[in-house]
Amino acid sequence: MTGAGFGGAGRGATGQQWARCMIMMMAMQGWGKPGVNFGCLQLGTPVDLHFYFPGYADGGISGDLMWTGNAVSNYQRMPHILTMNPVKQMVPRQQLPDAIINGHASGYLWDGISQEAQFAPFTYPMPGYSPIHMIYRYGGSAFSTVTKSGRWIDAYRHPSIEFVVNQSIWMEGEAQFADIILPACSSLERWDIGEWSNSGGYAHHGIAGVNHRVVTLQHKCIEPLGESRSDYDIFTGILERLGLGALFTEGGSELDWVKRVFDGSDLRDHISWTEFCRKGYYVVPPERPDFSQPVDMRWFAEGRQKDVPEPHPLPSQFAEGFGKGVQTPSGKIEFIPEILKRHTADNPDRPALNRYIPSWEGLGTAELAGKYPLQMIATHSRYSFHTSSDGKNSAVNHVRDHRARIAGHDFWLLRINAVDAEERGIAHRDLVKVYNDRGAVICAADISPLMVPGVVKSHEASAEFQMVDIGGEAVEIGGCMNILTPDRPQTRGTSSMSPNSCLVQIERWQGAEEFKLRRAETGIAHE
Repeated sequence: MTGAGFGGAGRGATGQQWARCMIMMMAMQGWGKPGVNFGCLQLGTPVDLHFYFPGYADGGISGDLMWTGNAVSNYQRMPHILTMNPVKQMVPRQQLPDAIINGHASGYLWDGISQEAQFAPFTYPMPGYSPIHMIYRYGGSAFSTVTKSGRWIDAYRHPSIEFVVNQSIWMEGEAQFADIILPACSSLERWDIGEWSNSGGYAHHGIAGVNHRVVTLQHKCIEPLGESRSDYDIFTGILERLGLGALFTEGGSELDWVKRVFDGSDLRDHISWTEFCRKGYYVVPPERPDFSQPVDMRWFAEGRQKDVPEPHPLPSQFAEGFGKGVQTPSGKIEFIPEILKRHTADNPDRPALNRYIPSWEGLGTAELAGKYPLQMIATHSRYSFHTSSDGKNSAVNHVRDHRARIAGHDFWLLRINAVDAEERGIAHRDLVKVYNDRGAVICAADISPLMVPGVVKSHEASAEFQMVDIGGEAVEIGGCMNILTPDRPQTRGTSSMSPNSCLVQIERWQGAEEFKLRRAETGIAHE
């Protein structure tokens, strides 16, 4: 997963070329033969994949059929009212701020239902539909998780946006741009049930990443503090005012839905509801040796019918008989894909025959690298995930490898090689300005031999977003590194991000002393 989605080669310019190379290399070795495999697919971890518990992409209690695995999994076990959004106008999150600012957008939606679906373009505004006038923000912040995050400032302030609602626990990220904040309570103040690392939906192997299966009951420890309410109660309150409350709750409370999920899973065959409530968790036993999962792609290497558990491709997508071959027009792994030959002849970013394509923002782009000579890599932090766990005045802020407290403020870290630091007169834990044409972020220098010269390393997805004006210059001091990353997709004709294709320059922050002085004047001691 590191290479595919959490910070590796798959998160840079032309990252799909790297992914295609991985497939081709496996195919040349005989993908599926003993010792020839990769990915999060029947890795060999002895977890019981036959044990069913819904993941977050299984539709939950919403009954949503779009973009979930509800139809093939959860609904069959826990019948509930199904829902379908009749609005066909959609804009990928990566392009939403541009759609608002420019008034139009076009491109391609990701759609994993079939190979051909990825080539269906979208336009905004879609004929017959209204432009966006209101934003209801719920969940993790787009600041620091979407490239070139500064676009969101202009989008939220755009005159076409008449109203912004933010449903949040913490005053972080986009909450500061809301007209109304609906205060959500924390996980200690509501009931819930879930399994660690279980994505569900059409991916049956997410739990292999943690090598075990643990289902937990989230006990409600206290009543929500202040005027905060659980997300369930907030949605219920809104829908009741719209006359739709019963269609959402089906007459049940949060705890009632926890019990329904319990009953709709395989938990009830292994532990009683009373015992589960008392214990608070259930560890799914490892698979029985005589009932182990088939090895991924072994069926393909041996020319047999597919025998692994994922429900895709759909029956109509097999070129040969059902379960025979992969879902390509030929039923084989295609080094020159027929579908790309059909659809991307005029797209030089996506040739049918895979080949090396230089990064459009990297150390090889001479003119740009002359101005910004450092390649910035920003991966996930080991101490927080997206905006979860970071900030919030929590103990995580005091982890020395996560943030550095300077003048009473917890600065994000930027790891630098000693050679690059010495050239710029930067000492360990100096405040440095990391910048390019897109913006500037202030970090604490972390000088380390782990970095090669010419490359700096940080982390994406800071929960904090804090713009300040020091010495007439606007800089961000929360750690929102995605202000600096490009909004260009990996490949034209796709909805994708390339955060690791980012060139920057760094220097000692000239405004550091003024910042420290301001902090001292406001009563915050130097630290």
